[in-house]
Amino acid sequence: VGYIQLGSEQLLIQPVNASETSFSGKEHFVRRRRSTKAGHPTKTYGPEEHCKVVAEKKRQKKLKSTSDWRERRNAIRLTSEYTVETLVVADADMVQYHGAEAAQRFILTVMNMVYNMFQHQSLGIKVNIRVTKLVLLHNRPAKLSIGHHGERSLESFCQWQNEEYGGAKYLGNNQVPGARDDTPPVDAAVFVTRTDFCVHKDEPCDTVGIAYLGGVCSAKRKCVLAEDNGLNLAFTIAHELGHNMGMSHDDDHQPCAGRSHIMSGEWVKGRNPSDLSWSSCSRDDLENFLKSKVSTCLLVTDPRSQYSVRLPHKLPGMHYSADEQCQILFGTNATFCKNMEHLMCAGLWCLVEGDTSCKTKLDPPLDGTECGADKWCRAGECVSKTPIPEHVDGDWSVWSQWSMCSRTCGTGVRFRQRKCDNPPPGPGGKNCRGASVEHTVCENLPCPKGVPSFRDQQCQAHDRYTNKKKSLLTAVIMDDKPCELFCSPLGKDSPMLVADRVLDGTPCGPYETDLCVHGKCQKIGCDGIIGSAAKEDRCGICSGDGKTCKVVKGDFNHTKGMALKDSSKRSINSDWKIELPGEFQIAGTTVRYVRRGLWEKISAKGPTKIPLHLMCVATASLFLPNQVLLFHDQNYGIHYEYTIPVSYTAENRSEPEKQQDSLYIWTHSGWEGCSVQCGGGERKTIVSCTRIINKTMTLVNDSDCQRVTRPEPQVRKCNTHPCQSRWVTGHWSPCSATCEKGVQHREVTCVYQLQNGTYVNTRDLYCLGNKPAMVQSCEGRDCLSIWEASEWSKCSADCGRGIQKRTVTCTNSQGKCDAATRPRDEEECEDHTGCYEWKTGDWSK
Repeated sequence: VGYIQLGSEQLLIQPVNASETSFSGKEHFVRRRRSTKAGHPTKTYGPEEHCKVVAEKKRQKKLKSTSDWRERRNAIRLTSEYTVETLVVADADMVQYHGAEAAQRFILTVMNMVYNMFQHQSLGIKVNIRVTKLVLLHNRPAKLSIGHHGERSLESFCQWQNEEYGGAKYLGNNQVPGARDDTPPVDAAVFVTRTDFCVHKDEPCDTVGIAYLGGVCSAKRKCVLAEDNGLNLAFTIAHELGHNMGMSHDDDHQPCAGRSHIMSGEWVKGRNPSDLSWSSCSRDDLENFLKSKVSTCLLVTDPRSQYSVRLPHKLPGMHYSADEQCQILFGTNATFCKNMEHLMCAGLWCLVEGDTSCKTKLDPPLDGTECGADKWCRAGECVSKTPIPEHVDGDWSVWSQWSMCSRTCGTGVRFRQRKCDNPPPGPGGKNCRGASVEHTVCENLPCPKGVPSFRDQQCQAHDRYTNKKKSLLTAVIMDDKPCELFCSPLGKDSPMLVADRVLDGTPCGPYETDLCVHGKCQKIGCDGIIGSAAKEDRCGICSGDGKTCKVVKGDFNHTKGMALKDSSKRSINSDWKIELPGEFQIAGTTVRYVRRGLWEKISAKGPTKIPLHLMCVATASLFLPNQVLLFHDQNYGIHYEYTIPVSYTAENRSEPEKQQDSLYIWTHSGWEGCSVQCGGGERKTIVSCTRIINKTMTLVNDSDCQRVTRPEPQVRKCNTHPCQSRWVTGHWSPCSATCEKGVQHREVTCVYQLQNGTYVNTRDLYCLGNKPAMVQSCEGRDCLSIWEASEWSKCSADCGRGIQKRTVTCTNSQGKCDAATRPRDEEECEDHTGCYEWKTGDWSK
């Protein structure tokens, strides 16, 4: 039993089962109690909770902390820059595989890539990853236990690094006694090994990284375990350091799930680490962590760490040729496939000595790897080394056409898009400001009577997709999640989440005009514009002043229940029956009836075309214009309110109320596109006529501003980068041979960009760099290795272990299939169906 003292409270910790022996991950009871004075009994607060190590099912695993920094008080203000002083340890098996000198060069290159990933602007906060100490193990220490069990290995490394390098943190000019003078501080510790590990299993699996969530600055939890899996090691370390600094997987956050970012649950093959960014959810997680007290070690930087380990500043591919990168991936006998140079930036192809064909792990080469004369790979593409013009600000393309309306009847939503590629922002340039997608409301003919609501239709569509009975599910609106699709079986109150978001144009509620757009509830003004502040006044006039009608209201405090009918005998809650909440067509308008417990509400937008009668079961009655209210038994009261048009009688016509005049002015409502694509052009503001009434601005026809002098548009420069010549390549022709070696051709042209954005052919000497290849070698598809396997045979044993077989055939027309890729044709099996038989006894007398 142990405890942690937190101010006036204690956390008591006790193993769930003291008899169990476990290296790590043992379950404990945690109880909270306040410190008590003598003579007072101890009181336990809150229920007992089981706390244990939690592992996710994703490929990149993390160990979650039982503490949650998001709930900590006294949040710390964010600063502009943080430094993570990092210890990196290379396991003996990695040093032996690469060689000591090559291992050191490889790790420093990888940590430079990690540093650059944490410098990406998408993170929003400047985080410097500084390697304060690099340790290459030639023999694994006795106290360091590294094996297939990832959790135990991580715990062992954390314990070992704390004993070896857990020196005191630098505190200005003060040094805590017992600290090693030659040991810089450590905020995080990274262990790189070639041992294949799994999180909770003592066996190899596809896990490549593991870390404690929010462990940075904690003596025995600031650790990362990463598998040396080649060129993607930088991504693994950056991902796990993200966990160590409080970032969860993007899949744990609904807005960021299903996208490729650094904190995605799984590494996407073929993605270049330099092409990845941090999601907004990772940025929020990091900010929350840095505001907590557990991150305070990142606020202090030891001056000694500035001179510890210098990271290379060049692009990583400038330190490693394509041949050397192949050796990292496939061993020292591997070289780069020259005939795959045209594809190398998308995925590195290598040839291992003794093999007849090239192979790839779909990993792109490191940024800076040469891919041709005066060219290198950048973000998965082979581009010229000629610097891109500096400080080119991005500008928007023209808007696309409006999409179709999201609904075929009623009110829906449509959208249009634009791209920041006119031109795209260059290095140091600014991104485009404003939204890339714009939505607007679209009106269709009203939906026919009896048609299910748009939300109900989506639930019914889910029924059809899941082969369930039609109309089995009906929509349920959750007040806190109005734009998620919840459905419930008819007659049951058990809503289930069917879709993370409803279709665009779905009303946020049953009686609301606001609509769901891209998963969020958007306000819709009475003018039909998304986000507009325009509202109907009490008289039903959009952006009106409320002076065209008057309000009649009052309270009657003797009601039991409400009923409503018009003169044509259409009614709600009449004939001693209570209706379900919903909409009813009465008196020429839509009446909405809502009931929550004893509370009832009947409302209608109007106008009504015939008299309405509001009634209650009653022993007393109250008569209002066109209304009768009847009440009975125990009563809770009724509040009524309605409007009637202002009638200009002789009495009030003598002093009419003065209407507020509209003000018409010219305004700069936006910017036109740039006049040229390059070479320096102009863009002008759009001058529009605007009406101002009641502090509300509305764009109107230019003719309304005829009496006002129209101002000249504002002008600013744009697309100032010079027009350039560049190489343009066509598509490769089909391979000239259907099998074995052949050639492919393509057109290569030097073109010059005119100011209007079009291109004209020019002489080759005006294009920078070598002319791209017009001919390349190829191999016909019929020569590729194609193995086909039959179904597995029945197990050879029907009681116990046996063997099952299948036929594996090379279907290549030339019979040239790579033996290394041949599927298995035999495997063990286990069948117990024949181990049991029926036996009968003698008949009874």
